[in-house]
Amino acid sequence: MFKNSKFYTTFLIIFSLLFIYSVYDYYQYKVSVDKEAFALGNSKRDETKDILNNAIDTIQIVTYDLAKKLSEKEYSKEQIEKIIKKTANENDFCLGITVAFEPKYVNDTIKQLYAPYYSKKSDDIKYIENSYDYTDNSLKTSQWYTKVIENKIAVWSNPFIGQVAQELGIDYGLPFYEKDKAGNKRIAGMVSFTLSASYISSFLHDVTLGKTGFAFITNKDQYLISHPKTELLTKPEIAKEILKKRPEFNALIEKSEGAFTTFSVIAKEEAEYFFVELHNNWVLTVVIPTLDLQQSSNDLIKSELIRISIFLSLTLITLLILLLKVWKGNTKNLWKFSFSLGSILFLNIIFIWYINIDKDLFNDYDKQTKILSDITIDNYLKDRNKKLKQIDPLLEIVEIPTGVFLYDIDFKNAYDVAIIGKIWQKIPDNFDLRNEFTFTFPQTSATGISLRIRPMGKEHIDNYWLYSYDFNATIKFNFDYLKYPLNYKKLDLQITYPHVQDNVVFTPDIQSYEFIESSFIPGVSYDIFMPNSKVLESYFSFHEHNFYSNLGKKNNTGLKETAVLTFNVFIKNVIISSIISNIIPIFIISIMIFLLPFTVDKREGEVKEGGALNIIQAAGGFFFVLLLSHIQLRNNIETPGLIYLETFYFVMYCMLAIMSTAVMLYLKTNDYPILEYKHNLIFKISYWPILLFAIYIITIFIFY
Repeated sequence: MFKNSKFYTTFLIIFSLLFIYSVYDYYQYKVSVDKEAFALGNSKRDETKDILNNAIDTIQIVTYDLAKKLSEKEYSKEQIEKIIKKTANENDFCLGITVAFEPKYVNDTIKQLYAPYYSKKSDDIKYIENSYDYTDNSLKTSQWYTKVIENKIAVWSNPFIGQVAQELGIDYGLPFYEKDKAGNKRIAGMVSFTLSASYISSFLHDVTLGKTGFAFITNKDQYLISHPKTELLTKPEIAKEILKKRPEFNALIEKSEGAFTTFSVIAKEEAEYFFVELHNNWVLTVVIPTLDLQQSSNDLIKSELIRISIFLSLTLITLLILLLKVWKGNTKNLWKFSFSLGSILFLNIIFIWYINIDKDLFNDYDKQTKILSDITIDNYLKDRNKKLKQIDPLLEIVEIPTGVFLYDIDFKNAYDVAIIGKIWQKIPDNFDLRNEFTFTFPQTSATGISLRIRPMGKEHIDNYWLYSYDFNATIKFNFDYLKYPLNYKKLDLQITYPHVQDNVVFTPDIQSYEFIESSFIPGVSYDIFMPNSKVLESYFSFHEHNFYSNLGKKNNTGLKETAVLTFNVFIKNVIISSIISNIIPIFIISIMIFLLPFTVDKREGEVKEGGALNIIQAAGGFFFVLLLSHIQLRNNIETPGLIYLETFYFVMYCMLAIMSTAVMLYLKTNDYPILEYKHNLIFKISYWPILLFAIYIITIFIFY
C-alpha cells in the first residue's frame, strides 16, 4: 500500500482540498471580522457623536437662553455678573462666559465698553475692555466678538489663546438685542460661551475606543478644533497645511460621514478613520488602530493561519513523495526529501515566530486603565472621595501630581532591574510633610542597598511647592519568561505615599509632558541604551493595594485600599541577540550530532571505520557543551518555570541519546535491519525532520 502512488495521490487530493477550504474559510472569517470591526468603529463613532451633539446642543441652548434673557430685560452690571457666574458654574464643560456690549459714546467722542468675563478657573470677573478693544476688526483676538456682530448669527470660533483667560479656548457666540426709542430691534451685544480646548481633547480621550485610539475634531475649513497633539491647535495654519498634504482627509469636508484607512502618525500604525458631521458643522473623526478593532479576533485569525500552514505543508510533503518516488528508496531522492521536509518544518517554525513577534501586547493587560486625560484622573479622585466620605464626611483626598522620567534601565538578572531617573511632585501649600521624601517604591529589591534618592530642588509655584528628586533604584518585577525570547517585559513601577492614613493619592502630572500618548513613550529618555531590548510604549495607570491590616493603627480612618500610581513601560526583546547567543550554538551542536553516524561504517557485518569509544567520547563532549550552555541560560533567567528556548536543549538531549544509541547498536549488532539499510541511512535522513518536528510541536503547544 505504501509503495503505491495512488495511495499518496489520494492524500494529496485530500490535503489540497483541506488547504483550499482553510484558505476560503480564513478569507470568509477575515471578511466577517472586518465587517464586525467596521460596525464596531461606526458604533463607537456614533456613540461619541451623540455625546458631543448633546454637549453642543446644551451649550447652544444655554447661550440662547442667556441671550434671550438679556434681550428681554435690562440688567444692572452687578446682576449681569451674577447671572454669568451662576450659568458658568452650572455647566461642567464651561471655561467661562462673556457678555460683551456694543460701545456707547459719551458726547459722541468718548467710547465706553463693557465686557465682563467670568473665569471658572480663577473664580473671578475679568473685564476684557481693560485689556484691549474687543470691537476692533483689525485684531485677531477680537474676532470672537466682531464676527458675531458682523454676521448677526451664532458663530463657533476656531481655537484661540484668550488674551484675558490665557488658555486655549473655543467660543460659541450669539447676539442679543434691545429696542430703540422707535421700538425697533438692534444688536446690543453678544454672549460668548467659552469651552476649554484641552477639556474637549481630554473628553474625547476618555470616550474613544481602543488602547491607543483617539479622536479629533475639525471644521469645514480644515482647522483643528481638538486634537491629541495640543500644540497643533496653537498653530492652526501649520495644522491646516498638514491636513492638506494628506489627500485622504479631503473626505472630511466633502462628505457628511464615512470611513477610510491610512497610517496614523499618532498611533504609529495603520488605523481606521471614522468621521461624521456634528450639529454645529464640526467634523468628528474617531481613529482606532486596526489591531485594536480586531483585538478579540487576533488569536483566532492566527490560529486560522496556523491551520492553513499545516495543510499547505502536508500538501507539499505528499507532493514531494510523489515527485521523488520516495517509496523506491533511491538514496539521492531520499536525501532530497529529507532536506525538503526539514525546510518545510523550519519555515513553519519561523512563520509562528513571525506572527508572534509583533503580537498585540495589549492582550496581556486588558484590565489596565491608561491615564491619558484629566477626566480619567478626576473620575478616579471622585470615586475615592465618595468612598472616603462614607467613612467620615470631613475627610478628603489630597492629590499630589507626580511625574516620572527614566534615564536608564539595566536588567541585572531575570527579575531585578536597575533604574535611574527623576521624580517631581507638586505638594499643595496646605499639606503637612512628614518626611523628607514623600514617596516610596514598594517593589524595591530586598538585596543590598537598592534605593538612593537625592533631593535636587524645591521651588514655590502658584499654590504648591515643586519638589524634584533624582533616584537610583533596583526594582524587582514579575516577568513571564515562558515565551522567551518572544516575550514582552512589563515594568510596572509602583509609587506610593508612605503614610496610608493621610489619604494621599499620587496622580500623573500629565500637564508636564508634551505628549501623553503611550506610543510616544512619555517619561522615558529617547537616548536610553538597552542593546538587547527595545522600549515599545509607556503610560500611567492607577492601582490599589489592600494590606488587610490596620498596620498597628487602631484609629486608622482612611480607606483600606491604598492608592498606587503605576508607571508602566513595555519592553520587547531584540530577538537577534537571543539567536546569536543561544540558538546558533544549539544549531552548531546539532550539525555535529548529525555528522556522528558518518564517522562509522561497516562492510559485510564488520566495522571498517570508527569505534564505540570514539562515539561515547563525542556524545559525552556534545552533552557537556549543551549542558553548560543550558546552565548558563538558567543562570541568566532564574525562572521557576520552563522557558520556550530551554525546550530546545531537551530536544537536543533526546536527539543525542537517540542518535548515539542508534550508532552504538549499528556497531555492536547486525540484528536490526532498519540500521543495516544502506549503512544506517534511515537514521541519517530522519535526523533533521525529527529534530525540527519536535521543535515545531513544542512551538505550537507553547504559543497556541
